[in-house]
Amino acid sequence: MTWKVRQVIDLLERNGWKYIGTRGDHHKYYKEGTMRPIIVPGNKNDDLAEGTFRSILRAAGLKGMKQDK
Repeated sequence: MTWKVRQVIDLLERNGWKYIGTRGDHHKYYKEGTMRPIIVPGNKNDDLAEGTFRSILRAAGLKGMKQDK
């Protein structure tokens, strides 16, 4: 199953991550109490690579969640 960048951004925002800026097509999100921001690459309608998706989930502390749309 492929995820769109827009869906991953929505998932992060629902879990308390706040948008802090964009550089090119890399969207930066930060959550209070975390060590570093999460970078989500790509335009909002692009598909996100499976490995990138898993890496974002791991960094956000959402790795164990069910990966449904």
